[in-house]
Amino acid sequence: MRGEHAEGAPDPLVQRALELRGEARTRHRPQLGVMSTSLLNELMTYHLDSGYAAAAGRPKDRSPAARRKARVVLAVGLLLLGFVLAAAYRGTIRQAPDSERARQALVRDVQNGSALGDALQRRAETLSGQLVRERDAALTTSQAGDQVAAQVRRLEGAAAQRPVHGPGIAVVIGDAAAADQVDPATGQRIAVPADDNGRLRDRDLQGLVNALWAAGAEAIAVGGQRLAPTTTIRAAGEAILVDLRPVQSPYTIEAVGDPDTLLPRFADSDAARRFQSYTGLYGIRFTVRESTELRLRAATGPELRYASSVPSPTVSPAVSPAVSPAVPPAGSSAAAPSPAAPSSFAPGSVAPSPSAPGGGS
Repeated sequence: MRGEHAEGAPDPLVQRALELRGEARTRHRPQLGVMSTSLLNELMTYHLDSGYAAAAGRPKDRSPAARRKARVVLAVGLLLLGFVLAAAYRGTIRQAPDSERARQALVRDVQNGSALGDALQRRAETLSGQLVRERDAALTTSQAGDQVAAQVRRLEGAAAQRPVHGPGIAVVIGDAAAADQVDPATGQRIAVPADDNGRLRDRDLQGLVNALWAAGAEAIAVGGQRLAPTTTIRAAGEAILVDLRPVQSPYTIEAVGDPDTLLPRFADSDAARRFQSYTGLYGIRFTVRESTELRLRAATGPELRYASSVPSPTVSPAVSPAVSPAVPPAGSSAAAPSPAAPSSFAPGSVAPSPSAPGGGS
């Protein structure tokens, strides 16, 4: 027995003990490199879980009842999804940002204030016209009064304090058209304004106004606001102000003058040619048309800061008291203003000509 075991196969009991010893050694001290390699091989070989293959191999029920049941489940799921989306949309609309509500309230306040300002402006124009008529009626009672009334009318015309009407041209200029987009939060279509290249600035209106003055315009109004020698066209944020009143695009510039000379001179100006090219480059609107009758209202009256009373004339003893002093004719100074309190409009002063390009500066 001893020789047989020594020469033949090993003892089965010893072999089993060696196997158990090797398994125990592997269990307690696994080889990490071999395990990681086998895991990678498993992932690369079997991409899907075995449950997918089992589900694919399961026989499908193609009966009409099963198909109806699937359709009902699909319809109920879609209905629930639509209800959830509708509820989310209503919640988004209801919970609008506070800033948007505040902006809308400010817009309403500005619109109400503008309407009130326009009503007061019309009331002031009506009262001003009534005052002018009563003043002219009082001055035309004598020859000297007629001379003073003519001088006052000349000065008011130079200061744009009288309404004018007559033929001329109208220039309409506006920003580039806005693009329509859908608001992702509300789902409503909103107008997106044009970029900076397609938006007009105050200097653009100034250039066109100066070109009209240079072409021979006698009176100009921008957006219904008459330009006087002291009127300014300036910007306040993104708004354009004419005589401190906002104007909106499209801007209408009306110029009273002889259309036969005013239109060709303006069309040949650098400003007109430049804006004609802008229509093709940036989409800016620019049109010029001739008008047979334009009516421009009077400009806002200047604020008088200084005034002095006319001194009473002294009667010489050689002059009969029954003879009243003559009113100075037009062109002569009615009264020399005091150096400490100069007058804003002396009857003998020369007002700036309205044809000078100062209204748009």
